[in-house]
Amino acid sequence: MAKNSSGRLKLLLWLLPIPIFWAIFTEADFAKTFSQPILNMAMDWRFQVRGPLEVPEVKVVYVDIDAETISKIGERPWSRLRFGQVADALFEYGNARAVGFDLIFSGFSSSELVPAENVRGSDFQFREILSEHPNIVLAANYTEVPLPLTFEQRKKRKEGIAVDRALRRMPLKHYQRKLGDRYPYTAESTFPEMPTFPLIKASTGSQGIGLITEDKILSGDTVPRWIPLYANANGPYYTYNLLEGFASFYELDPLVNFYEISAEEAAGMKEFMNLPDEVLKAEDSVQLFDNEGKSMGYLPLNTEQTFLHFSIEMARKYLGIQQEDVTITEDQITLKNPDGNDIIIPMVFNQIMEVNWFSKWQDNELNPRTSVATVLDAIYMQSKGTDEQVKEAEEYFKMFNDAIILIGPTDTTLQDLAPTPFETVPVPKVGMHGNAIKTIFSGKFITRLPIWNHVIVLFALTYFVAALGTYSGRNSAVAKLGSGLLLVGYVILVFTAFSTLHLVLPLVGPVASAITTTLAGAVYQLIVEEKQRGRIKGMFGAYLSPDLVNNMVESGEEPKLGGENVEITAFFSDIQAFSTFSEMLEADRLVALMNEYLTAMTDILQEEDGTLDKYIGDAMVAMFNAPINVEKHALRACVAAARMQKKQLELRAKWESEGDDWPPVVSKMQTRIGLNTGNATVGNMGSLNRFNYTMMGDTVNLAARSESGAKSYGVYIMVTGETMAAATAAGDACVFRYLDKIRVKGRSQPAEMYELVCLRIDLDDETKRCLAIYQEGIECYFKQDFDGAIAKFEQSVELEPNRPEKNSEAPTTPSDVLLARCLYYLEEPPSKNWDGVFVMKTK
Repeated sequence: MAKNSSGRLKLLLWLLPIPIFWAIFTEADFAKTFSQPILNMAMDWRFQVRGPLEVPEVKVVYVDIDAETISKIGERPWSRLRFGQVADALFEYGNARAVGFDLIFSGFSSSELVPAENVRGSDFQFREILSEHPNIVLAANYTEVPLPLTFEQRKKRKEGIAVDRALRRMPLKHYQRKLGDRYPYTAESTFPEMPTFPLIKASTGSQGIGLITEDKILSGDTVPRWIPLYANANGPYYTYNLLEGFASFYELDPLVNFYEISAEEAAGMKEFMNLPDEVLKAEDSVQLFDNEGKSMGYLPLNTEQTFLHFSIEMARKYLGIQQEDVTITEDQITLKNPDGNDIIIPMVFNQIMEVNWFSKWQDNELNPRTSVATVLDAIYMQSKGTDEQVKEAEEYFKMFNDAIILIGPTDTTLQDLAPTPFETVPVPKVGMHGNAIKTIFSGKFITRLPIWNHVIVLFALTYFVAALGTYSGRNSAVAKLGSGLLLVGYVILVFTAFSTLHLVLPLVGPVASAITTTLAGAVYQLIVEEKQRGRIKGMFGAYLSPDLVNNMVESGEEPKLGGENVEITAFFSDIQAFSTFSEMLEADRLVALMNEYLTAMTDILQEEDGTLDKYIGDAMVAMFNAPINVEKHALRACVAAARMQKKQLELRAKWESEGDDWPPVVSKMQTRIGLNTGNATVGNMGSLNRFNYTMMGDTVNLAARSESGAKSYGVYIMVTGETMAAATAAGDACVFRYLDKIRVKGRSQPAEMYELVCLRIDLDDETKRCLAIYQEGIECYFKQDFDGAIAKFEQSVELEPNRPEKNSEAPTTPSDVLLARCLYYLEEPPSKNWDGVFVMKTK
């Protein structure tokens, strides 16, 4: 045992590079390019197995900018007044708590085809609606578009000097730490694309602005999985954004200095430059003048803005709290809830949250939705419709009551689509914000273990699965089953942990490592064991039974003397009158005949899981249930015996059809078989240098007596009562009949003997009738009603399947034997307490 354990430990050490590879492949940053698609697929499986979840803590309703909406409001650029009207109605008629637009209302998205006055009027009207309803959130995003030009850059451009415009990129802290120079953009040199004048004022800052940015690097594919919860933007870029928006709005040359604008334009500018006095007098501010030299005021050159993610800004508006009620620390964001139950949002990399997806996009029950076009129609019905239409509109607007409303593009032509963990076909990305909001309010945040925990789990699972899977000693099948169950159990644990705790346990690395390590170990063992098998078979195969050799190979033990007490069914067979064959056939013909006969019989024996002990001339000695455990071994032995008799009939017909190749005696070959079930000693027996796996004991002796005693009753398969009882308990495949209760020579205890007539599927009507009449005779026999028994046996003798006129080799039949016995007992009656025992004088 110690030797086997040492060998397995050595094997697992040799296989150590495999789990090391999987640990690096699934956990190392440089390998994520290759492993991330697999990891993401496994993550999607978790969502799909878990299924959809309800979130009663918050109501989210989607208002889609779909094909119907586009047909109603026209192609882009859209009038922002339309969206303002929708938001106003959702608050006024629908009693919504917060409305968010998954659209970037940039100051640079107008078209030359739309009159400037129309654009300005629409934007100012939208601004009024934003002022009236502070719980509206507009989108901002870090994209690959140029940042606004600084004053210095404007001067250079005006002088004809080339200027490189910096790009807007997401300032993610963890990129700087993990990836170094690949992401050199910091909060001091970047700013999101966001709404500008006149939708926001200088004093607005980041209030009502939500980031819709996603972290594509961590996600590793097109599914939006990770989002930055906030971003800090320092420097003059907020001011530059407002000024460039102002220039664009009034169709000014963006290269001119702002002191060149007219007094009329300056008046409009003062309204949105409504800043506190301390800001106006700040030293790091820029003072702007109109073309008449009048000061328009100051704008700070060094601003600091904290932009919250769209979902958090929506949550803030929903809760009715201010920006100062949002606390950002290194590993979490806390929203101060007015009811006292603060919402704590955990972060990784000091900035990132993983979105928990709650359902498919098309699940209308969990994701209630409507169209902007439908809202516009309902607005018209509410304000100008008939009484019936007003009631219909009022009923419609109830779906928005106390809800968070997300308005976003859903039509495929708008190309704001992406797959989700539930859907491989791209769906509107506005759903990401809805799921992020549900994640925040439900508190069902996805949790991941530290990398070192992943590695521990990987090595632990690999060791135990591989150790059990490569175990080759006693009960190796149980060990391998345990290995498989352990692996399956861990997979179930992974999915259960995610479904119940939203905990992401490592799946790909540990399972792949455990499987590949175990397979590699099994292949290695197979190679080693094949060499060992060949060595043992080469040494012992010439004189040991194949079953014993295989048993030795499986156990890994060298053969030795010894035995054990096991319940078996012993089997003996012998060809009737074999000496006649020996006299009539030449040696080579006799060998050919016996080889064909013994091959057919041995094949049946092995098909029924019997173990051949030895051949003794024409005789076969075998056992069932040793050395290999055989379920229902008594029944299997009886089936084998019946099949052998049936096969012999086929062989006799074949030999007879071959004509002069064989003498007539060959086509009349009969075999007697004896079976007995009981405990016997089995094992390797013989000398120290030469031995065989065999059996011995009283059970074996009685089986041999059953074979030889069958002749006395004219039957060809005689079994003991123990075998008949065990076989009958296991099934009804065989047909038995009682023969006698005898006390054989050399054995003190009497034994009930039965004939195995045939397999039940081969039982014909005549034999069935014979057995029924015979059984009636047996019942009379035990009652000592010998006259009645004689009458029955005289009837059954005419129906015996092996009566002499049908089988000239049959000297008698059971009915003949019992008929003679009854005639004898009429002359010499047994004692009154006679137990039915007949003393057998010969073997």
